[in-house]
Amino acid sequence: MKTTSQPTIAALSERSGITQQLIHAVLRQLGGGADARSNLEDIARHGVEAGYCGFIYTRDTVAFFKAHRSEIVDMAEHMALDIGENVADMVAGFQCLAGRSLKRNAYSHDHEAERHNRAKLAQYLPSVSRCLYGGRLTDADDDVANALAWFAAEEVARAYSHALED
Repeated sequence: MKTTSQPTIAALSERSGITQQLIHAVLRQLGGGADARSNLEDIARHGVEAGYCGFIYTRDTVAFFKAHRSEIVDMAEHMALDIGENVADMVAGFQCLAGRSLKRNAYSHDHEAERHNRAKLAQYLPSVSRCLYGGRLTDADDDVANALAWFAAEEVARAYSHALED
């Protein structure tokens, strides 16, 4: 049986570029301890949308986003830069916002479906802008704030999973 050593938060932060504060915050939001680390492995495999402690209810994810907004936005901006995409478009295109139909129809010749997907993305741009650029958030922004909280959890989970593989 192979045993893997748990990466320290400092090592994980250094390797991934995610701040130690955000890594700690995600672990706390997941309940802390060994269960939180185990959940990170599951989140890396299945996504946070499957339902994990602290990332289920919108009121919890929105509060998490608000508490860690600047770190989450910085992480999103760095990712968008790395992939050569505008950060607002990247966030508006998150699958949990656009719905599964966006991915399914991405290469479709069904122009009506493509037009519907573009409209769906456009509806989130005002909320994305408020979340990313420091506007005062309202209840209308909950979906985007939730998506950004999930983004943070999934990025920490991916970094953790990659660290375990090395």
